[in-house]
Amino acid sequence: MKNIVLFVFVFFLSSIVTAQSLVGVWELDSGEYIDGDGQLVDYSGLGFKSLKIISNSHFSFTSMKGDKFWASGSGTYKVKDGKYTEKLKFNSFGEESGSEFVFDVKIENQYWHNSRWKDGVRVEYEVWRRVE
Repeated sequence: MKNIVLFVFVFFLSSIVTAQSLVGVWELDSGEYIDGDGQLVDYSGLGFKSLKIISNSHFSFTSMKGDKFWASGSGTYKVKDGKYTEKLKFNSFGEESGSEFVFDVKIENQYWHNSRWKDGVRVEYEVWRRVE
């Protein structure tokens, strides 16, 4: 019985995402978002590629659509209660400095899953793979 309780406890702890567990370099593995027309767009159909670098307190990403620059952003982030929140400082896509994006977050092995919701609708889903 002790072994089962220990296993459940260790499994539970391993699923808790902390800022420290995100530190590293991540490559976009897959994703989708709802566009301005309300249509679901799969990143793979766009030839979408992206790298995200996470330090202890900051993030930065650069995204490409095929071989052309698509977007970049950087700023600070926090992780709390299963939520990963990015607060933009600089970006190339017209958001005001200080804008926040809140994601439900989960890490499974080397994969980081993010889901962003608006008014009960999932508007973005990303899977990142740890590369460093």
